Amino acid sequence: MRRTGRGRALWDWPVLMLLLGLGIVLFGSGLGLGVFVHERELVRELPADVPLFVMGLVLPAVILSAALFFTCTVRLRRELGNARKSVADLATLDELTGVPNRRHFFERFDEEVDRALRYGTRLSLIMVDIDHFSRTNAELGHPAGDLALAEVARLLAANIRTSDIIGRYGGEEFAILVPAQGLHTAAQVAEKLRVVIEINDLAMEGPRLKVTVSAGVAEFQKGEGSPEELRDRLIRDADTALARAKAGGRNRVATHGGNGQRQLRLI
Repeated sequence: MRRTGRGRALWDWPVLMLLLGLGIVLFGSGLGLGVFVHERELVRELPADVPLFVMGLVLPAVILSAALFFTCTVRLRRELGNARKSVADLATLDELTGVPNRRHFFERFDEEVDRALRYGTRLSLIMVDIDHFSRTNAELGHPAGDLALAEVARLLAANIRTSDIIGRYGGEEFAILVPAQGLHTAAQVAEKLRVVIEINDLAMEGPRLKVTVSAGVAEFQKGEGSPEELRDRLIRDADTALARAKAGGRNRVATHGGNGQRQLRLI
């Protein structure tokens, strides 16, 4: 039985059994029709030496062929759609964490910067870094590190708005765009995410893995320069705040704003 690239059979056994049953029913119906036609002599030019079951095969064969063609076409279109989605996912999603990769994140980032410049809307950026990630890799091995990355990404993605945009920025660092929101609201989002990760131990074989994150938050500021330069300035501001959060003891949120920098603990 041939299988597709996603590991599913192109023909499912229930479909085959259904078509087989349909063929048997149609054969019986066609055979009965042939007997009826022959007995009533509705087709007088039919040679006498033509077996009756030939008439019982013609109609079922036509209908069964049409049913097979329709079923195969529907299934093939579905598999092609799944294949296209898989290719698109490979191009836009990070394989390990399942969130948008850096390239796709920056495409969305540029779109949001353009929107903020054009319509004057607010835009904030949260940079999130897993605390002591190198120690986790060294002490528990890379599988534990991969688990931490995947689980943190899942928790981050599950606890933001659908309009927010998350991406794997690099290594153990994630970036989250918060469109249409200022610094204070974005900082509240960051603190919520920090708490969610802190209270969720990661399930592993053996001891449970405790993971915390630090976050830096900054708001987009208009000014002189190209959209790319303004975007990069926002990243630097958020990175600066993140560095302060880590220097202040980790497992905390820090902000960078026009009125100076301050460390933030909301709860």
